[in-house]
Amino acid sequence: MSEKKIKREMLSLMARSSLKSGKLRNTFMVVTIFLSVSLLTVILLFGAGSREETRRRLSHSQHAAYFELDESQISKLESDKRISYSIRVKAGITSEQDDYSVTPRYVSSLSEEIRAGTLTEGVLPEQADEAAVEAEFLKKMNVSPKPGQEFEVTFYDGASETFVVSGILDGKKDNRNYTLMLSEDYANSGSQLADEKYMVYVKLADAEKMEKEACRELIYQIGRDAGIKTKYVSPSKAFLDSLGTDPQMLAIGGGTAAVILLACILVIYGVFYISVVGRIHQFGQLRTIGMTRRQIRKLVRKEGSRLFACALPFGLAAGGIAGYLIKPEGWSFINAAVIFLIAAAVNYAITMVSVLKPAKIASDISPMEALRYTSQEEMKEGACGKTCRRLSPLSVGLMNFTKNKKKTAITMLSLAMGGILFMTAATYMSSFDKEQYSRQLDFKDGEFNITIPVSAIELDEHGLSGVQSNSPLSDNLLKSVEDIPGVRKVIREAGVGIKFDYKKRQEYNVDDIVTLMPDKEIENLKDYTEGGTVDLEKLISGDYVLIRGNDVVEDIYGWTFAAGDKITFHFWDGEKVKQREVEVLGFLPSDYRPLQDGWFFMPEESAAGWTAFDNYDTRWIVSTEPEKEQAVGEELQSILADEHQLNLETLQARREMDRASIASLFGAITGLSVFIMMFSILSMMNTLITNIVTRKQELAMLESIGMTKRQRRNMILGECFLLSGSNIVVTLTAGTGAGYVLCRIFENAGLHYMSFTFPVWFVTAYIAILLIVPALITVVTMHEFSKEALVERLRGTEC
Repeated sequence: MSEKKIKREMLSLMARSSLKSGKLRNTFMVVTIFLSVSLLTVILLFGAGSREETRRRLSHSQHAAYFELDESQISKLESDKRISYSIRVKAGITSEQDDYSVTPRYVSSLSEEIRAGTLTEGVLPEQADEAAVEAEFLKKMNVSPKPGQEFEVTFYDGASETFVVSGILDGKKDNRNYTLMLSEDYANSGSQLADEKYMVYVKLADAEKMEKEACRELIYQIGRDAGIKTKYVSPSKAFLDSLGTDPQMLAIGGGTAAVILLACILVIYGVFYISVVGRIHQFGQLRTIGMTRRQIRKLVRKEGSRLFACALPFGLAAGGIAGYLIKPEGWSFINAAVIFLIAAAVNYAITMVSVLKPAKIASDISPMEALRYTSQEEMKEGACGKTCRRLSPLSVGLMNFTKNKKKTAITMLSLAMGGILFMTAATYMSSFDKEQYSRQLDFKDGEFNITIPVSAIELDEHGLSGVQSNSPLSDNLLKSVEDIPGVRKVIREAGVGIKFDYKKRQEYNVDDIVTLMPDKEIENLKDYTEGGTVDLEKLISGDYVLIRGNDVVEDIYGWTFAAGDKITFHFWDGEKVKQREVEVLGFLPSDYRPLQDGWFFMPEESAAGWTAFDNYDTRWIVSTEPEKEQAVGEELQSILADEHQLNLETLQARREMDRASIASLFGAITGLSVFIMMFSILSMMNTLITNIVTRKQELAMLESIGMTKRQRRNMILGECFLLSGSNIVVTLTAGTGAGYVLCRIFENAGLHYMSFTFPVWFVTAYIAILLIVPALITVVTMHEFSKEALVERLRGTEC
């Protein structure tokens, strides 16, 4: 056997022997590496799982949709070689039932290419009186959910039709919006679909390999080649977004991973540093018998490698299981295998980097230095510059805590990183206002919305103006709503239904709405305008209009409105269709009053005299006293039961819809928070136990000169509480600051459901654990020490 091989085997043997001699210390090292591996694996699996889940979902959806098509345009699309797959679709007007709605729909085929529905039983309809529906829809109608059954549907226009079930569609149990899948015969001649234009959903050939902008341009080019106007082309935003990387999400994910990896490096480095410092005498003895510096470094690195090998499989297994549970829909064995390799390589590098400095410290100590090494950086005049001081268990503990500032700083930094991460996650959860999340947009100012449904507008010959001429949102109804006990106020929103001509761009008879604003609102518009001017006097004249969302206009039409352009409005005045020419005066951003439909904004006064009727209300927002919300809802349903031209939307229904998504989000964050807290607490336990174990000989010496068991316990407790207390201070200051900054970022991004709230309960639990753990560690460790003879401990044998 060669000398080189003998040396390698000797080093391996010594590494194994060293690890066996310090089982308690090494157990916690393995736990630390285990947490590092599993945490990184979970983060990578979550990111990859989210992307894979999106990819799988998008693989069954269209890349673009083309609307308002004639047969010639459809034929051109279906023969275009740039399109790999397409289906024809027709959708009718949604009909509101008691507590659900149903939409008539025709789809030329159901497939996995573009998933427009899935049959669980039966077949697609072929005859005009056949339909495929969801089982839950039939149950609501008290019809047995199986093929061959008959059922009757009353549509928005009052017409009732009887259909035979040809197949059962897959659907969610809590769904309230159902699809009535009809045949091609019905699509061409049926009352609800015959007058509707066809749509075509398409998938492009090799679109996944394209750049985002190139794909978008190709979608529009295909439309132009088929003679389809730009406004009738709708690229899938979700698919286009998947072709590029979101810089914001990449920055957040990368930053989170970087911080966690830094915490892992600090913790593992701190553990090895303390371990090496505690065994300086042992390394000095090895140097005296001829071991070289290079061999010492190899020995320490081998110990690190073996500990890593012990922790790796368990860390990967735990991380893999957690990753699957968090994102089961995005699980992929190929992705998991790649991530396991990445996590193993990165954590091995982390472990080796963390071991590098302690190994160098061990190898640089000469035999003579090792014999007199005291684990202090320098024995100056003392931590406080005193040569004489009063000795007590607590003062000795304080001296030991401060005598090696480098070791203390490393330990504090590693613990603080975990605490800050935990505090940031806890602040996010505490600051997330579920109520405000559900109140976004529609329910910002109230708990109920009374609106004119799309079905009523579509049914009326003159659209919105025709419905308004019948005054469904009448003053009498308003008084009835305001008189309900518990109603605080009713906010009225107004608009005029119009069709507009824009000769400059050859756009004619386009359906839209003019939103009417109070004068006070217009006075404050100067802070929002994006070009043009806001002149209240001109606007009140009714000859000028403001445009909102010119950037969105460009996305849809391919052009923008310009200041000074003339636009002709056509509207129903209650007796006949009138027209009025207006001029574009100024522009508003697309996020201004996002709940309002349409491009045009004018003052309320400007519409006076346009029509024979003077009630232009389009929506009422009903604000209630919190404790009476349910009672008001029941009363509103009773009042509106016979108002077929009105629809009631409730905040409670929105809360129920949001509950599942919020629970999923909180589940992921809770798991991450618990993981981070475990990482912080276990790394603290690791540090404390390793610190106590490596000082076993010192503690035994103090016992031999008369220090009682209670005094030793108080001394160690003092050191532990100094460490915990310092960590608590850093966590509460830096961690709270990090959480506050995170909330401010979300608020500035427009997510107003994030408002900084100090996580009292999380902090209380964290502090309690940080105080209880040191006490338990001290009691258990001292109990273990008491089992060993004083002479053995004085010899310095490791636990």
